[in-house]
Amino acid sequence: MSRQRLENLLFYLLLAAAIALAGWLGDRYGRAWDWSDSARNSLGSASVQLLQRLDAPLEMVSFAPPDPALRQRIGDILERYRRQRPDLVRIRFVDPARQPQLTRELGIRLAGELRLGYRGRSENLRTLDEEHISNAIQRLLLRGESWIVGLTGHGERRLDGSANHDLGEFGRELERKGYRVQSLNLAESPEIPDNTGLLVIAGPQEDYLPGEVKQIRRYLEQGGNLLWLLDPGPLHGLEPIASRLGLTLLPGTIVDAEAGALGLDDPTVAVVSRYPEQAAVRRFDRITLFPGAAALRVKPGAGWQVAALLQTQARSWNETGPIRGRVRRDPEQGEQAGPLDLGIALTRNQPRDQRVLLLGDGDFLSNAFLGNAGNLDLGLALVRWLSHNDNLIQIPARTAPDQNLELSRGAGLAIGLGFLILLPLGLLLTGVLIWWRRQRL
Repeated sequence: MSRQRLENLLFYLLLAAAIALAGWLGDRYGRAWDWSDSARNSLGSASVQLLQRLDAPLEMVSFAPPDPALRQRIGDILERYRRQRPDLVRIRFVDPARQPQLTRELGIRLAGELRLGYRGRSENLRTLDEEHISNAIQRLLLRGESWIVGLTGHGERRLDGSANHDLGEFGRELERKGYRVQSLNLAESPEIPDNTGLLVIAGPQEDYLPGEVKQIRRYLEQGGNLLWLLDPGPLHGLEPIASRLGLTLLPGTIVDAEAGALGLDDPTVAVVSRYPEQAAVRRFDRITLFPGAAALRVKPGAGWQVAALLQTQARSWNETGPIRGRVRRDPEQGEQAGPLDLGIALTRNQPRDQRVLLLGDGDFLSNAFLGNAGNLDLGLALVRWLSHNDNLIQIPARTAPDQNLELSRGAGLAIGLGFLILLPLGLLLTGVLIWWRRQRL
Protein backbone atom coordinates (compact mmCIF):
# COMPACT_ATOMS: atom_id res chain seq x y z
CA MET A 1 0.00 0.00 0.00
CA SER A 2 1.36 3.38 -1.00
CA ARG A 3 2.02 6.14 1.49
CA GLN A 4 -0.73 8.29 -0.07
CA ARG A 5 -3.37 5.58 0.34
CA LEU A 6 -2.30 4.97 3.94
CA GLU A 7 -2.64 8.66 4.77
CA ASN A 8 -6.08 8.78 3.12
CA LEU A 9 -7.26 5.72 5.06
CA LEU A 10 -5.97 7.16 8.31
CA PHE A 11 -7.74 10.46 7.58
CA TYR A 12 -11.09 8.76 7.01
CA LEU A 13 -10.68 6.62 10.12
CA LEU A 14 -9.95 9.69 12.23
CA LEU A 15 -12.89 11.56 10.65
CA ALA A 16 -15.25 8.66 11.43
CA ALA A 17 -13.94 8.52 15.00
CA ALA A 18 -14.44 12.28 15.41
CA ILE A 19 -18.02 12.06 14.10
CA ALA A 20 -18.79 9.12 16.42
CA LEU A 21 -17.26 10.96 19.39
CA ALA A 22 -19.23 14.12 18.60
CA GLY A 23 -22.44 12.09 18.42
CA TRP A 24 -21.71 10.39 21.74
CA LEU A 25 -20.89 13.68 23.44
CA GLY A 26 -24.01 15.32 21.99
CA ASP A 27 -26.18 12.51 23.28
CA ARG A 28 -24.60 12.47 26.73
CA TYR A 29 -24.02 16.19 27.28
CA GLY A 30 -26.83 18.13 25.59
CA ARG A 31 -26.39 21.83 25.01
CA ALA A 32 -28.92 24.36 23.77
CA TRP A 33 -28.65 28.05 22.95
CA ASP A 34 -31.63 30.36 22.99
CA TRP A 35 -31.19 33.37 20.69
CA SER A 36 -34.86 34.40 20.72
CA ASP A 37 -35.91 37.81 21.96
CA SER A 38 -35.98 37.92 25.78
CA ALA A 39 -34.85 34.24 25.78
CA ARG A 40 -38.51 33.22 25.70
CA ASN A 41 -37.63 29.66 24.68
CA SER A 42 -35.74 29.11 27.94
CA LEU A 43 -36.93 28.97 31.52
CA GLY A 44 -36.91 32.16 33.53
CA SER A 45 -34.78 32.54 36.63
CA ALA A 46 -37.81 31.99 38.92
CA SER A 47 -38.56 28.61 37.32
CA VAL A 48 -34.89 27.57 37.46
CA GLN A 49 -34.80 28.50 41.14
CA LEU A 50 -37.98 26.47 41.70
CA LEU A 51 -36.51 23.36 40.09
CA GLN A 52 -33.49 23.53 42.38
CA ARG A 53 -35.83 22.82 45.29
CA LEU A 54 -36.79 19.39 43.93
CA ASP A 55 -35.60 16.56 46.17
CA ALA A 56 -37.56 13.74 44.51
CA PRO A 57 -38.44 12.74 40.94
CA LEU A 58 -40.89 14.98 39.10
CA GLU A 59 -42.99 12.95 36.65
CA MET A 60 -44.27 14.80 33.57
CA VAL A 61 -46.67 12.56 31.65
CA SER A 62 -48.29 13.93 28.49
CA PHE A 63 -51.43 12.16 27.27
CA ALA A 64 -50.96 12.96 23.59
CA PRO A 65 -51.83 10.83 20.54
CA PRO A 66 -48.89 9.72 18.37
CA ASP A 67 -48.98 12.91 16.33
CA PRO A 68 -45.34 13.91 15.66
CA ALA A 69 -46.13 17.62 15.39
CA LEU A 70 -48.16 17.71 18.63
CA ARG A 71 -45.63 15.68 20.59
CA GLN A 72 -42.80 17.81 19.24
CA ARG A 73 -44.47 21.01 20.49
CA ILE A 74 -45.14 19.53 23.93
CA GLY A 75 -41.68 17.98 24.12
CA ASP A 76 -39.98 21.29 23.34
CA ILE A 77 -41.70 22.90 26.34
CA LEU A 78 -41.07 20.05 28.75
CA GLU A 79 -37.46 19.63 27.66
CA ARG A 80 -36.67 23.07 29.11
CA TYR A 81 -37.41 21.64 32.54
CA ARG A 82 -35.44 18.43 32.02
CA ARG A 83 -32.39 20.37 30.87
CA GLN A 84 -32.30 22.10 34.25
CA ARG A 85 -32.71 18.93 36.36
CA PRO A 86 -31.99 15.88 34.19
CA ASP A 87 -31.50 13.83 37.35
CA LEU A 88 -35.05 14.33 38.64
CA VAL A 89 -37.33 15.51 35.81
CA ARG A 90 -38.78 12.59 33.85
CA ILE A 91 -40.84 13.01 30.67
CA ARG A 92 -43.13 10.35 29.25
CA PHE A 93 -45.79 10.25 26.52
CA VAL A 94 -48.93 8.10 26.74
CA ASP A 95 -51.32 7.40 23.86
CA PRO A 96 -54.85 7.85 25.31
CA ALA A 97 -56.30 5.49 22.70
CA ARG A 98 -54.04 2.65 23.88
CA GLN A 99 -54.71 3.22 27.60
CA PRO A 100 -58.35 4.41 27.82
CA GLN A 101 -58.92 3.11 31.35
CA LEU A 102 -55.91 4.96 32.77
CA THR A 103 -56.97 8.09 30.89
CA ARG A 104 -60.45 7.97 32.46
CA GLU A 105 -59.13 7.21 35.96
CA LEU A 106 -56.80 10.22 35.90
CA GLY A 107 -59.48 12.58 34.57
CA ILE A 108 -57.71 13.31 31.27
CA ARG A 109 -60.15 15.00 28.88
CA LEU A 110 -57.99 16.84 26.35
CA ALA A 111 -55.41 15.63 23.81
CA GLY A 112 -52.01 16.75 25.04
CA GLU A 113 -53.13 17.24 28.65
CA LEU A 114 -50.22 17.03 31.09
CA ARG A 115 -50.15 15.20 34.40
CA LEU A 116 -47.52 16.23 36.93
CA GLY A 117 -46.62 13.94 39.82
CA TYR A 118 -44.39 14.60 42.82
CA ARG A 119 -44.13 12.72 46.12
CA GLY A 120 -47.54 11.13 45.75
CA ARG A 121 -49.27 14.40 44.82
CA SER A 122 -50.47 15.08 41.29
CA GLU A 123 -52.16 17.70 39.15
CA ASN A 124 -53.51 17.86 35.60
CA LEU A 125 -52.71 20.78 33.30
CA ARG A 126 -54.36 21.78 30.03
CA THR A 127 -52.52 25.05 29.42
CA LEU A 128 -48.88 24.29 28.73
CA ASP A 129 -46.66 27.32 29.17
CA GLU A 130 -44.00 28.24 31.69
CA GLU A 131 -46.30 30.21 33.99
CA HIS A 132 -48.87 27.43 34.37
CA ILE A 133 -46.38 24.53 34.55
CA SER A 134 -44.10 26.24 37.08
CA ASN A 135 -47.03 27.32 39.25
CA ALA A 136 -48.30 23.74 39.21
CA ILE A 137 -44.87 22.45 40.27
CA GLN A 138 -44.84 24.98 43.10
CA ARG A 139 -48.27 23.79 44.23
CA LEU A 140 -46.96 20.23 44.36
CA LEU A 141 -43.99 21.38 46.41
CA LEU A 142 -46.27 22.87 49.07
CA ARG A 143 -46.37 20.54 52.06
CA GLY A 144 -49.08 20.10 54.66
CA GLU A 145 -52.83 20.44 54.61
CA SER A 146 -53.20 23.90 56.19
CA TRP A 147 -56.02 26.08 54.90
CA ILE A 148 -56.62 29.79 54.42
CA VAL A 149 -59.99 30.33 56.10
CA GLY A 150 -62.08 33.45 55.51
CA LEU A 151 -64.82 34.26 58.03
CA THR A 152 -68.34 34.85 56.68
CA GLY A 153 -71.81 35.55 58.03
CA HIS A 154 -71.37 39.22 58.92
CA GLY A 155 -71.11 40.88 55.50
CA GLU A 156 -67.36 40.25 55.19
CA ARG A 157 -65.47 40.46 51.93
CA ARG A 158 -65.60 36.86 50.68
CA LEU A 159 -62.58 35.02 49.28
CA ASP A 160 -64.94 33.36 46.77
CA GLY A 161 -67.20 36.35 46.08
CA SER A 162 -67.75 38.09 42.76
CA ALA A 163 -68.96 41.52 43.96
CA ASN A 164 -66.65 44.50 43.51
CA HIS A 165 -65.93 44.67 47.25
CA ASP A 166 -65.26 40.91 47.56
CA LEU A 167 -61.87 39.19 47.36
CA GLY A 168 -62.79 36.48 44.85
CA GLU A 169 -60.05 37.24 42.32
CA PHE A 170 -57.46 37.22 45.08
CA GLY A 171 -58.84 33.95 46.44
CA ARG A 172 -58.60 32.32 43.01
CA GLU A 173 -55.02 33.56 42.64
CA LEU A 174 -54.17 32.00 46.00
CA GLU A 175 -55.59 28.69 44.79
CA ARG A 176 -53.52 28.92 41.62
CA LYS A 177 -50.47 29.34 43.85
CA GLY A 178 -51.28 26.12 45.67
CA TYR A 179 -53.16 27.35 48.74
CA ARG A 180 -56.37 25.73 49.88
CA VAL A 181 -59.06 28.35 50.51
CA GLN A 182 -62.39 27.94 52.26
CA SER A 183 -65.06 30.01 54.01
CA LEU A 184 -66.20 29.54 57.59
CA ASN A 185 -69.31 30.76 59.40
CA LEU A 186 -68.57 30.70 63.14
CA ALA A 187 -72.29 30.49 63.93
CA GLU A 188 -72.35 27.07 62.22
CA SER A 189 -69.02 25.73 63.47
CA PRO A 190 -68.27 24.90 67.12
CA GLU A 191 -64.66 26.03 66.70
CA ILE A 192 -62.06 27.12 64.17
CA PRO A 193 -60.55 23.95 62.56
CA ASP A 194 -57.11 22.84 63.74
CA ASN A 195 -55.77 22.75 60.18
CA THR A 196 -56.35 26.49 59.72
CA GLY A 197 -53.03 27.94 58.64
CA LEU A 198 -54.31 31.50 58.29
CA LEU A 199 -57.54 33.10 59.45
CA VAL A 200 -58.84 36.07 57.43
CA ILE A 201 -61.23 38.68 58.84
CA ALA A 202 -62.12 41.05 56.00
CA GLY A 203 -64.28 44.09 56.77
CA PRO A 204 -67.39 42.77 58.56
CA GLN A 205 -70.52 44.93 58.34
CA GLU A 206 -72.43 43.42 61.28
CA ASP A 207 -71.47 42.70 64.88
CA TYR A 208 -69.96 39.36 65.84
CA LEU A 209 -71.68 37.46 68.63
CA PRO A 210 -69.83 37.04 71.96
CA GLY A 211 -69.42 33.30 71.34
CA GLU A 212 -67.83 33.95 67.93
CA VAL A 213 -65.44 36.49 69.42
CA LYS A 214 -64.50 33.90 72.03
CA GLN A 215 -63.59 31.41 69.28
CA ILE A 216 -61.36 33.98 67.54
CA ARG A 217 -59.70 34.86 70.83
CA ARG A 218 -59.05 31.17 71.60
CA TYR A 219 -57.56 30.73 68.13
CA LEU A 220 -55.13 33.60 68.74
CA GLU A 221 -54.21 32.35 72.21
CA GLN A 222 -53.31 28.99 70.69
CA GLY A 223 -50.86 30.66 68.31
CA GLY A 224 -52.98 30.98 65.17
CA ASN A 225 -51.99 33.32 62.32
CA LEU A 226 -54.35 36.18 61.47
CA LEU A 227 -54.91 38.61 58.59
CA TRP A 228 -57.31 41.33 59.70
CA LEU A 229 -58.43 43.72 56.95
CA LEU A 230 -60.02 46.71 58.64
CA ASP A 231 -61.87 49.71 57.25
CA PRO A 232 -62.62 53.13 58.75
CA GLY A 233 -65.49 52.90 61.21
CA PRO A 234 -66.64 50.55 63.97
CA LEU A 235 -65.05 47.18 64.78
CA HIS A 236 -68.44 45.37 64.86
CA GLY A 237 -68.01 43.47 68.09
CA LEU A 238 -64.30 42.71 67.64
CA GLU A 239 -63.22 45.27 70.25
CA PRO A 240 -61.99 42.49 72.61
CA ILE A 241 -59.69 41.18 69.85
CA ALA A 242 -58.40 44.70 69.15
CA SER A 243 -57.80 45.25 72.85
CA ARG A 244 -55.95 41.95 73.08
CA LEU A 245 -53.64 43.03 70.27
CA GLY A 246 -53.32 46.63 71.51
CA LEU A 247 -54.95 47.98 68.34
CA THR A 248 -56.49 51.44 67.99
CA LEU A 249 -57.95 52.95 64.81
CA LEU A 250 -57.36 56.66 64.30
CA PRO A 251 -60.62 58.47 63.46
CA GLY A 252 -61.44 59.35 59.88
CA THR A 253 -60.09 58.26 56.50
CA ILE A 254 -56.55 58.73 55.22
CA VAL A 255 -56.17 61.54 52.68
CA ASP A 256 -52.99 61.58 50.60
CA ALA A 257 -51.88 64.72 48.74
CA GLU A 258 -49.51 62.59 46.65
CA ALA A 259 -52.49 60.96 44.90
CA GLY A 260 -53.08 64.07 42.78
CA ALA A 261 -49.41 64.20 41.76
CA LEU A 262 -49.78 60.64 40.40
CA GLY A 263 -52.86 61.56 38.38
CA LEU A 264 -55.37 60.00 40.80
CA ASP A 265 -58.63 61.90 41.12
CA ASP A 266 -59.54 60.44 44.52
CA PRO A 267 -57.59 61.99 47.44
CA THR A 268 -58.58 59.08 49.69
CA VAL A 269 -56.25 56.73 47.79
CA ALA A 270 -53.16 56.34 49.98
CA VAL A 271 -49.91 55.72 48.11
CA VAL A 272 -47.18 53.46 49.54
CA SER A 273 -43.84 53.40 47.73
CA ARG A 274 -41.28 52.42 50.37
CA TYR A 275 -41.07 49.29 52.49
CA PRO A 276 -38.92 48.30 55.46
CA GLU A 277 -36.39 45.46 55.59
CA GLN A 278 -38.89 43.11 57.14
CA ALA A 279 -39.34 39.53 55.93
CA ALA A 280 -42.90 40.07 54.67
CA VAL A 281 -41.97 42.90 52.27
CA ARG A 282 -38.23 42.49 51.84
CA ARG A 283 -37.12 43.32 48.28
CA PHE A 284 -40.64 44.47 47.40
CA ASP A 285 -40.30 47.71 45.44
CA ARG A 286 -43.59 48.35 43.66
CA ILE A 287 -46.05 51.17 44.33
CA THR A 288 -49.28 50.04 46.00
CA LEU A 289 -52.57 51.90 46.34
CA PHE A 290 -54.97 51.79 49.30
CA PRO A 291 -58.38 53.44 48.72
CA GLY A 292 -60.39 54.56 51.74
CA ALA A 293 -57.89 53.35 54.34
CA ALA A 294 -57.77 53.81 58.10
CA ALA A 295 -54.66 54.71 60.07
CA LEU A 296 -53.63 52.27 62.81
CA ARG A 297 -51.82 52.46 66.12
CA VAL A 298 -50.66 49.36 68.01
CA LYS A 299 -49.34 49.00 71.57
CA PRO A 300 -49.36 45.23 72.16
CA GLY A 301 -48.84 43.37 75.38
CA ALA A 302 -45.75 41.53 76.53
CA GLY A 303 -44.26 38.94 74.21
CA TRP A 304 -45.28 40.59 70.94
CA GLN A 305 -42.84 42.16 68.51
CA VAL A 306 -44.20 44.95 66.32
CA ALA A 307 -43.08 46.14 62.87
CA ALA A 308 -44.69 48.83 60.72
CA LEU A 309 -44.91 47.33 57.22
CA LEU A 310 -46.93 49.94 55.33
CA GLN A 311 -46.75 53.68 55.87
CA THR A 312 -48.29 56.56 53.98
CA GLN A 313 -46.37 59.48 52.52
CA ALA A 314 -45.47 62.57 54.55
CA ARG A 315 -48.19 64.67 52.86
CA SER A 316 -51.06 62.61 54.26
CA TRP A 317 -53.36 62.75 57.27
CA ASN A 318 -56.47 61.16 58.74
CA GLU A 319 -59.32 63.38 57.58
CA THR A 320 -62.24 63.37 60.02
CA GLY A 321 -64.53 65.75 58.15
CA PRO A 322 -66.41 65.41 54.85
CA ILE A 323 -64.12 64.85 51.87
CA ARG A 324 -65.24 67.22 49.17
CA GLY A 325 -63.79 70.27 47.50
CA ARG A 326 -60.41 71.45 48.82
CA VAL A 327 -59.53 69.44 51.93
CA ARG A 328 -57.04 70.67 54.53
CA ARG A 329 -55.68 69.07 57.68
CA ASP A 330 -57.19 70.36 60.92
CA PRO A 331 -54.92 69.48 63.89
CA GLU A 332 -57.59 70.63 66.35
CA GLN A 333 -59.83 67.77 65.19
CA GLY A 334 -57.17 65.16 65.96
CA GLU A 335 -55.99 64.90 62.35
CA GLN A 336 -52.39 63.73 62.44
CA ALA A 337 -49.81 64.38 59.73
CA GLY A 338 -48.15 61.49 57.93
CA PRO A 339 -46.43 59.18 57.67
CA LEU A 340 -49.27 57.11 59.13
CA ASP A 341 -49.24 53.37 59.75
CA LEU A 342 -51.79 51.41 57.74
CA GLY A 343 -50.12 47.98 57.88
CA ILE A 344 -48.61 46.56 61.10
CA ALA A 345 -47.12 43.10 61.69
CA LEU A 346 -47.07 41.39 65.10
CA THR A 347 -45.03 38.28 65.85
CA ARG A 348 -44.34 36.18 68.91
CA ASN A 349 -42.81 32.79 69.65
CA GLN A 350 -45.25 31.41 72.17
CA PRO A 351 -46.67 28.85 72.10
CA ARG A 352 -45.46 28.67 68.47
CA ASP A 353 -44.17 31.04 65.82
CA GLN A 354 -47.24 33.23 65.43
CA ARG A 355 -47.82 35.97 62.87
CA VAL A 356 -50.58 38.58 62.82
CA LEU A 357 -51.02 41.29 60.21
CA LEU A 358 -53.33 44.27 60.73
CA LEU A 359 -54.21 46.30 57.63
CA GLY A 360 -56.29 49.46 57.63
CA ASP A 361 -57.79 48.71 54.21
CA GLY A 362 -59.59 45.81 52.60
CA ASP A 363 -60.33 47.51 49.29
CA PHE A 364 -56.77 47.13 47.97
CA LEU A 365 -57.29 43.35 47.56
CA SER A 366 -60.89 43.62 46.35
CA ASN A 367 -62.00 42.64 42.86
CA ALA A 368 -62.32 46.31 41.95
CA PHE A 369 -58.78 47.34 42.96
CA LEU A 370 -56.67 44.16 42.90
CA GLY A 371 -55.19 44.98 39.49
CA ASN A 372 -53.96 48.44 40.56
CA ALA A 373 -50.17 48.89 40.58
CA GLY A 374 -48.53 46.19 42.74
CA ASN A 375 -51.54 45.34 44.91
CA LEU A 376 -51.78 41.68 43.84
CA ASP A 377 -48.07 41.01 44.31
CA LEU A 378 -48.11 42.67 47.73
CA GLY A 379 -51.12 40.61 48.80
CA LEU A 380 -49.40 37.38 47.74
CA ALA A 381 -46.20 38.36 49.53
CA LEU A 382 -48.09 39.09 52.75
CA VAL A 383 -49.97 35.77 52.62
CA ARG A 384 -46.72 33.88 51.96
CA TRP A 385 -45.24 35.43 55.08
CA LEU A 386 -48.34 34.87 57.22
CA SER A 387 -48.61 31.21 56.20
CA HIS A 388 -44.88 30.60 56.79
CA ASN A 389 -44.24 30.03 53.08
CA ASP A 390 -41.65 32.77 52.78
CA ASN A 391 -39.63 30.68 50.31
CA LEU A 392 -42.42 30.52 47.71
CA ILE A 393 -41.41 31.99 44.37
CA GLN A 394 -43.43 34.41 42.28
CA ILE A 395 -43.64 32.91 38.77
CA PRO A 396 -44.22 35.79 36.35
CA ALA A 397 -46.06 35.49 33.07
CA ARG A 398 -43.55 35.92 30.25
CA THR A 399 -44.64 37.37 26.95
CA ALA A 400 -42.57 38.09 23.89
CA PRO A 401 -42.57 41.67 22.63
CA ASP A 402 -41.95 40.61 19.02
CA GLN A 403 -44.82 38.19 18.44
CA ASN A 404 -47.01 40.69 16.59
CA LEU A 405 -45.99 42.75 13.57
CA GLU A 406 -47.90 46.02 13.46
CA LEU A 407 -47.79 47.93 10.18
CA SER A 408 -49.36 51.21 9.20
CA ARG A 409 -51.84 51.22 6.35
CA GLY A 410 -49.26 52.83 4.04
CA ALA A 411 -46.58 50.27 4.90
CA GLY A 412 -49.01 47.38 4.34
CA LEU A 413 -50.05 48.84 0.99
CA ALA A 414 -46.43 49.29 -0.07
CA ILE A 415 -45.51 45.71 0.83
CA GLY A 416 -48.61 44.36 -0.95
CA LEU A 417 -47.93 46.34 -4.14
CA GLY A 418 -44.25 45.41 -4.00
CA PHE A 419 -44.75 41.66 -3.80
CA LEU A 420 -47.91 41.36 -5.91
CA ILE A 421 -47.15 43.83 -8.70
CA LEU A 422 -43.71 45.45 -8.66
CA LEU A 423 -41.63 42.33 -8.00
CA PRO A 424 -43.35 40.15 -10.69
CA LEU A 425 -43.22 43.09 -13.11
CA GLY A 426 -39.50 43.54 -12.40
CA LEU A 427 -38.82 39.84 -13.03
CA LEU A 428 -40.81 39.99 -16.26
CA LEU A 429 -38.91 43.05 -17.51
CA THR A 430 -35.59 41.41 -16.58
CA GLY A 431 -36.54 38.32 -18.57
CA VAL A 432 -37.57 40.41 -21.58
CA LEU A 433 -34.32 42.40 -21.39
CA ILE A 434 -32.20 39.22 -21.30
CA TRP A 435 -34.16 37.77 -24.26
CA TRP A 436 -33.76 40.98 -26.28
CA ARG A 437 -29.98 41.10 -25.69
CA ARG A 438 -29.58 37.49 -26.76
CA GLN A 439 -31.51 38.15 -29.97
CA ARG A 440 -29.08 40.92 -30.86
CA LEU A 441 -26.02 38.70 -30.45
